[in-house]
Order: sequence, then C-alpha cells, then structure tokens
Amino acid sequence: MLNPDKQIVKSTGVDIPIMYVYLAGRIAGNCIDKCLLWRNKIVNHYADYQGRGAYPISFLDALNSKESDSVDKLGLTSAIPPNLIYDKDMMSVKKADVIVANMEDYMEAGLEDILKLEIESEICFSDENAMVYHQTITKEPDYEQAFKKLKEAILNRRPNYGTTMELSWALWLEKPTILIAGTEKRKEILERHPFTKRASIIVLDVDELLEKKWLNILYKSMSGATYE
Repeated sequence: MLNPDKQIVKSTGVDIPIMYVYLAGRIAGNCIDKCLLWRNKIVNHYADYQGRGAYPISFLDALNSKESDSVDKLGLTSAIPPNLIYDKDMMSVKKADVIVANMEDYMEAGLEDILKLEIESEICFSDENAMVYHQTITKEPDYEQAFKKLKEAILNRRPNYGTTMELSWALWLEKPTILIAGTEKRKEILERHPFTKRASIIVLDVDELLEKKWLNILYKSMSGATYE
C-alpha cells in the first residue's frame, strides 16, 4: 500500500510505502494502564513523523479493538470471543512488516507494596514477621485476611502466553522482531535463551527503542532510496 501523502518525498515520481508494525504485549485488567502506556508512547512518538524526521508507520495493536474496556483481571476473557482474538492477532502478525514485542509480564501487579516493603526493610515474609506485614501493608484488622490477600496476589500471576505465541509466529514467518525486555535481568535472559536471542534486536525499554531509531532503520530497508 502506498502512502497517499507524497509531500514528504524529497524527489519526484517516487511513492514511499507505509510500514506496518504490530505491537505485541500483555493485556490484562490488573495492569491495563501499563499495557496501554508503552503502546501509546511508541504510537505518539511516530504520530508526527514529519516533524521528527521519521517515516510513515502504521501500528497494528490488539487494543485497537477496545479490548481494554472489557478484559478481565487476568486477561483471560473479554467482550471479544476467544477464537476471534486469536484470529485477529494472527491476521495482524501476518500483515505486519515488523513485530515489536514487549516481554514485560507485569507480574508484580498486586505485589508492588509487598515488594517495596521487602526491598526497603529486607523483611522475609514468615510467621515471625507476619504482624509487620499485617500492620504496614494491608491495614487489615484480621491477620488471616492479610495473608489471604498475599496468597491470592501470588497465585493470580500468570506467564505471558499470548505474547510468546505471537513472537513464535513472527519468527516462523521470518518477520523482523524487536523485543522490549523491561528489566536488565530479563534482557540478559532473552539474550541468552536459544529462541528469543534470534530476535533482530533486544532493547531494555521503549526509550532505548526510540533513541536508537531501530524502526527508522528497518523502514529505510524497505523503502525506495531517495537522494538530494
């Protein structure tokens, strides 16, 4: 498909294409704000591509379907039938020229306060310090309810199954893939794992992706050269 806006072309008689980029990543109600934030940051960065000296990129995003409005806490159900979710995401991966997959699973959702206390006070949660947890974090008047909440928060964590499957589709289809690690430790693991290390580029976060202009470089590789 050709870009109808030819004004950005510096030479005449050349149409430049739109590059389609699929944004893969976790979708779950208990962290939906984080799921939206990284996507919006990338899309907004390239929205004014002319002013940024970038290129016309169209982002394909599962959340374009407004799935975020109805997705449940764990991201297992929404107003969209599950088979349609599978099919529309497969369609997007096939259509995309490039896949950007955020491998951050946000498994700390619901555990932030607990982790914060553990880091700040180096407390290991056990029966001995149960009252510290009870008083400092949960504010629960009932001891058993406090630990019930902790147990539920841990049990409700789940791996990033959908993103992993979409990444496998992309690699099978030989699409350029960019992985966003989210943490230094996860980046180290992704760079060493025999499957994920096959990605074109692995970055720490969205800021690095934008600063290094990896999407710009991929765009240049698929667009006709223009010279002044």
